[in-house]
Amino acid sequence: MKKTKLNIPFNEYFLHYIWKTKQIDIRNLMTTDGKKIEILHFGHHNEDSGPDFLNAIVKIEDTVWAGNVEIHVLSSDWEKHNHHRDDAYHNVILHVVYYHDKNIPQIKYPVPCLELQNKIPKILIQRFENLLKSKKWIPCGDLISSIEKEVFDIWKHGLIVEKLQQKEPHLRSLLQKFTFDWETCFYILLARYFGGKVNDSPFESLANRIPIEIIRKNISDSLAIQAIFFGQAGMLELPLEDQYYLTLKEMYSFLKQKYNLQPMKNVVWKYSKLRPLNFPTVRIAQFTSLKNLGSSMFSSLMEVSTIEEMYTILQAKPDDYWNTHYRFGPSSPYINKNIKHDFMNILIINAFLPLAFIFAELYGMNEKKEWIFTILENIHPEKNKIISQWHNLDKTAHSALDSQALLHLYNHYCQNNKCLSCKIGHKILCKTTSSPK
Repeated sequence: MKKTKLNIPFNEYFLHYIWKTKQIDIRNLMTTDGKKIEILHFGHHNEDSGPDFLNAIVKIEDTVWAGNVEIHVLSSDWEKHNHHRDDAYHNVILHVVYYHDKNIPQIKYPVPCLELQNKIPKILIQRFENLLKSKKWIPCGDLISSIEKEVFDIWKHGLIVEKLQQKEPHLRSLLQKFTFDWETCFYILLARYFGGKVNDSPFESLANRIPIEIIRKNISDSLAIQAIFFGQAGMLELPLEDQYYLTLKEMYSFLKQKYNLQPMKNVVWKYSKLRPLNFPTVRIAQFTSLKNLGSSMFSSLMEVSTIEEMYTILQAKPDDYWNTHYRFGPSSPYINKNIKHDFMNILIINAFLPLAFIFAELYGMNEKKEWIFTILENIHPEKNKIISQWHNLDKTAHSALDSQALLHLYNHYCQNNKCLSCKIGHKILCKTTSSPK
């Protein structure tokens, strides 16, 4: 048995990739005990527990075997992972390793072993090692310019679907909590994203403290709606001599008793390092002035066909008081606090479209999924550091469809070095590399 120690610059997931994409020289394959082997079917990649590839078919000498394949860097990893004690591995027909350093214990029968050390293109290993060692903003920063634009264009719809699916567990839990009341779920989500990254949780808690039924009962009285929200936010407990403030405080005192309301603690709201336009007081004022708050807002958005119609539904014109205030009390220079399209885009992308995607999935509405892509194509791309970095790499976002796909690509793949799961990474690794068949 071999005793030489190798410096192997990859883990078993690289070998999964090699096997899955068939990047090996399949000519004259032999098992480690000298038997001729042919790979008739590489099997299906198993991302759950158990053997790595299922339902493979191999021919060893004159016998055809059907079953599962387990892959390791070293053959000794079989024992290290305790597979010899796990019944799930008793139907493995082939043990694929990069380096055979030890014969594994026999289970019900000897498991044939195939060593790949001299069967993987050296340039492919070198490229993968270069990606791992890269100090660039993204691992393929020096190489991505060689990849055709069409690769990303084809994949971006898949990236958007992945991004939307990431939110599914939370959204399904929310739907179950509210017995699939889509309007209430959207109301909660909308509130969360009104809070931004700093006040998202307090805003969601605020919405949960104000049942949508209470909004509907008071929908014709804008001051009552404002009093309920500011009061429940714990913002009407200051000793201020401000007529608008005192009016809301008096109204809330009455409504609090009427609906048995319990306010939040004012200290949960954060103002530090926020631009004044993002102060929670301003956002609550905008939220309470949404033209369709308490009505069938989700249904209305689902029925439109253009982004302009969505903007109309999401219109909000806060009380004039807020045009000269950021908080209760001291006044400030006049600034119109109506919701702008850029903020509406944030709400549409983060609160509405993920819920619309689940709705389309549950009811088999494939045309609505295409409609989601169309809406994203008609929204301006976000402007942030990540999108700017992509632009520097000649990957310019022309719409929110592009920018959302690029954000997901960076956050999910690039930051986690998932080059092996990335279609761009695959193109880079396999460019001009083909294994003999």
